[in-house]
This record gives sequence, structure tokens and C-alpha cells, in this order.
Amino acid sequence: MIDMQPKKMIILDILHILKKHSDKDHRLSQHDLQELLESEYGMKVDRKTISRNIIKLVQCKYPIEYGSNSDESILTNIYYDHKFLNGELRLLIDSVLLTDGLSKKDRISLIRRIEGLSSKYFHSEISKIDMDIYGRIENREIILTLEEIGSAIAEGTQVTFHYSDCGIDGESNIRRDSNGKEKQYTVNPYQIISKNGHSYLICNLPEYHDLTHFRIDRIKDCRKTDVLSRSLRMLKGFETGIRLSEYIKSHPNLWSGVPTHITFQCKQYMMNDVADSFGTELNIEELPDDMMKVHVYASESAMLHWAVQFADAVEVLSPASLRKQIAETLRNALEKYET
Repeated sequence: MIDMQPKKMIILDILHILKKHSDKDHRLSQHDLQELLESEYGMKVDRKTISRNIIKLVQCKYPIEYGSNSDESILTNIYYDHKFLNGELRLLIDSVLLTDGLSKKDRISLIRRIEGLSSKYFHSEISKIDMDIYGRIENREIILTLEEIGSAIAEGTQVTFHYSDCGIDGESNIRRDSNGKEKQYTVNPYQIISKNGHSYLICNLPEYHDLTHFRIDRIKDCRKTDVLSRSLRMLKGFETGIRLSEYIKSHPNLWSGVPTHITFQCKQYMMNDVADSFGTELNIEELPDDMMKVHVYASESAMLHWAVQFADAVEVLSPASLRKQIAETLRNALEKYET
């Protein structure tokens, strides 16, 4: 049996019902609200009370829409105008599913709360998703790590942390220094980005004057410090700041290094792969036989691994130093398979 609630709770009960049972595609009448108030809260309320409280909610700036007759005594097509579109919520849910380090329980909890931002008619179909396909949990403290880094970036301070690698036994092992002690990193944090299904911290090691990055899910024991971080504009090449889009395009697969002008040629059918790694604002020359010459700015170490990945279809033309590195890498690889 449903417990009766105080009359003064009516306005809140109406608000909760509208959030849960209505949206732009599912509108309610005053009669619908009467039935829901009685079935969910055990309250019998007349239509005038409902219309009066809805108008009060609208006056208090709640996003409630409705139609009415000329004297507003009868309200129609009443619904709560939720802040997020269903497509936007699905995008947030996809981000949760792809976030490293979250347990199945944490993923479901976050997704349920995202679902709560819309009406009951929004379904993420979470029951159809196999949460176990995302593997074992390597870092259960990822949420705290993101909070510490976010706070440090906002306040302009350094962070310290340990960094882990995956051992051959599949377990996560903290990196150690030359003395065998757990190595502690201190960095100047600047941005968090997502690339290739992982989140990375773009930062600077104080003893150097360039940028580097660490995978967020491999960071452990992260702590914000009281030490002010070095301004990004003090680093060579970043005097005017950083555009994340440019940084990502010049560091495919997020290998470090200073970007330089690189030219390569490949078949035109590879344009999707080229655009995925370097963007679409490229200097491209069409060549005979469905070939194309592409000019990009990227770090040589990043381009080395990208070119080797597509060695059967890509030829780096310049710089000569990079061609030499690629040739040596491929010769070493060939030797392994010919012996």
C-alpha cells in the first residue's frame, strides 16, 4: 500500500512525475497526472490543483511545456523539456563504455544515472551490452585520477603519480627507477585528450622543454601538489598556446617528438586512413595511377610507426633521415621472418 504524502509535497510529486513519464514525444493530460499521482504517491488531487502547481513550476523556471484553453483552467499536452537529446545521451553512454579502467559495476552505475537525465522512454539497451568484453580492470582509481588532474589543471599546479606497465603475466606493474624503487613522476599538466579509444594526459616533465603524454588508465596514486606548474607558453614551439586538433594530427598514435614537414605517397583509396590520422586539411597532389602525394607536419617517431603500419601501401619520400629509419626498421623485421 502506498503511504499518503503531505499535501505540500504535491508540487514536487508533479515535478517528479513529469520528469519520469513525459518528454516532447510523450505528453500528459491533467487526467494522466491525476492517475499517476494516485498510483505512485497515493494522492487524489483535483485538476485545478494540478494546473495551479504546474503554473507555479513554470514561474519558477522549470522547463515544463503545456497547452491550455483560454482561461488556463484546463492544461493539455504537458511535458518536461529535458536538457539532453536522446542522441546526446547515447553519445555520453558510448563514452562511458569506452573509458579505460572502469569496472562493470561502475559502468552500469554511470549509465543508469545518465539514463535518469531523460524520461523512462529513453532506453540505452544496456541489458544487450556485454560488459565483460572490456577485459579486466587495471585501474580502479581512474575517477579520482581524473578529479586530481582536472583540479590541478584548473589551479595551475603540478601533479605527481606512479605509472604502470602491463607485465607478461597480464598484471599491472609500477615502473621502477634504476635503484629498483617505484618511480614517481612529477609533471606540469595541460590537457586531457582522447585518442584511439584511450584517454591521455598531455603534460611536460619539468626537466625538459617539450610535451609528452601518459595514458590516464595507467596513472596511479595521482596527487595534486601546491607547486605551480610551468606555463605552456614557456615551452619551445608553444609560445602561442596549443590547439589540440593540431597536436593530435601531428602526433598520430600519440608518439612524442617535434613535428616536421613530411611527404609521402600512397594510393588514393587510403584517404580514409590518412584523414583519420592527420585530418582533412591537407596539402595533397593527385598523381597518375590513382596515387597521391601527401604533405603533413608530424613527428618523425610518430610517422615511422604509422608508415610501418601501412608499409605495403605507403612510401615516405622525405625527409631522407626518416626514409632511412623506416628502411632499417623494415630490414630488421624482414630478418626475423627469413631466419
